[in-house]
This record gives sequence, structure tokens and C-alpha cells, in this order.
Amino acid sequence: MAATIRAVPEPVVTPLAMSARAPRVLTIDAEDWFHVCGDGYYSDPGRWDGFASRVEETFGALLETLARGGHRATVFFLGWIARRHPALVREAARRGHEIGVHGDLHVRADEMTREEFREDLRRARESVEAAGGAGASAFRAAEWSIRDPRAEALGELAAEGFRCDASMMPVPPLGGPSSPEGPARIARRGWSLVELPPLTGRVLGRRLPLGGAWPFRILPEPLLAAAEERFRARGWPAVFTLHPWEIDRAHPPMDGLPAMSRLVHFVGLRRFPDRLERWLARDRCVALADVLPDLHAA
Repeated sequence: MAATIRAVPEPVVTPLAMSARAPRVLTIDAEDWFHVCGDGYYSDPGRWDGFASRVEETFGALLETLARGGHRATVFFLGWIARRHPALVREAARRGHEIGVHGDLHVRADEMTREEFREDLRRARESVEAAGGAGASAFRAAEWSIRDPRAEALGELAAEGFRCDASMMPVPPLGGPSSPEGPARIARRGWSLVELPPLTGRVLGRRLPLGGAWPFRILPEPLLAAAEERFRARGWPAVFTLHPWEIDRAHPPMDGLPAMSRLVHFVGLRRFPDRLERWLARDRCVALADVLPDLHAA
């Protein structure tokens, strides 16, 4: 697929914040271990039914962990997962978690045309809502691939009734310099929606995505806690993200994955379940929907 979701000019980006110290927000990308981007083997949907799925076990374990601490999360489900494992969507909704949409086949948004993105979005939403029995109004693209406030994908989300996006990462090359660092309302041509980016911070002079992926798994815990406190003291929700496969102590080896992709995917996994338990014990997590009503123009 060609990268043809074009950028359009002049969105109005209004920074948002809460009037008091903001909470910690947890999001979960509900996908299986083989849902990676950019790899010609594991990213091919035609192969997925041939892989041994582990998402029922890993996601179920994650739900139990969250229940013990009284945590609530926004769970972004792939449409593909919702069709094959609808009970997971129903169980997450039953336990009080917010249900969101992660696209249908884990394709980067900027690698689809506008029409392809719309079709993928509609199919995913239909599958997720049918499985969960309720509407979904929050979205996250695969691999933070809505990379600019001018992206046409945002207008497609608004046209479909989504009120919140969590797809933008203000860290090159995942996002550009115009991507908001904190929560923002993005508006253009009669539509608007709220963007809620993840926790980021500077480490050795470089901004990193501290709220998820390898930095969350391996950087010193006091450093992460300090960055989180800076966000929350500004009235910015500290948005973190997890994947069920990150707590899988029997994660398949993924032979043939390119070296850099392997490093990013696997580094820190062995110790992460214990680190996650410590992190969850320090504070309670809420969902994106819990903070949206309290965000105001900064």
C-alpha cells in the first residue's frame, strides 16, 4: 500500500490541560504477538491463522492483574482480534474497561489511502462494537502512524463519530515537530477531536516515548516516575500503553525478524511482568474517557 494519506493545511491545535494534578491513564493495544508492522512475514494477515495465538492467555492474565489493583484502562482492539476472540472484548467491557478501536489489520495509517483507511476503520469498528455490545469512540492507529495534525485520517475519524485519538507520538521519526506533546483539541473544517499523546520525556538530550515500548521496559524506574510527575503536575494525563504479549513469559522467538525490530520488540521483556506489578502498585490507572470531560483550553 502506498503512503498516500495526504496532509492538509492549517488545522487549529488548541493545547488542553486539567485544572488540577492529572491522573495516570492506561491504554492497552489488544493484539497478538505476531502483529508487527513492516515485516513481510509476520505482518502478512494471510499467515496469521497459521500462528499459535496466545492473546487469550496473555490478555486474560492482564485483566486479572488490573482487577487486583482496581485499575481501569482503555483497550484498543484490532478488528481481526474482535472477530476471532469476541469473548475478550465482551470480558473487557464487562469488567468496566473502555473499549476502543486499533484498526482492522494492524496496517500503519500513513501507508493507506484515505479510502483504504476509511474502509479499514469501518470494518474494525463494526467488529469491535459487535463483539463488545457497545459503541467505541476512541482510536489508536498501529505504530503511532497518524504523524501530523494535518493528516486526513483525523478528519475520517471525526466523520465517523470518534471523539478521541491516541495515535500521535511527538518523537521523530514516529511523529513530526508539529505533533502535540500534551493533550490538544485538533479542529479543521467543522470537525474536531481530542488528541491524547503518550508520556514522553528527555533522556540524555533526546525525547523518548517513556509511556510504553522499550523505554518503559528498561529505563530506570525513578526516571520514569519523575517524568510522569512532571506531566501530571502540568495537568497533563500521563498516558501509558501496554501490549498483552509484553507480559508473556513464553513469547515465541519470532525467527527471521530483522535485528532492529527484534531489539525493540524483545528488549526488557523477561523482567517486565515484575516491573509492571511494581508500577501498578504505585498508583491507580484510569481510562481515556475518564479524563476527557476535565480537559480545558490551557
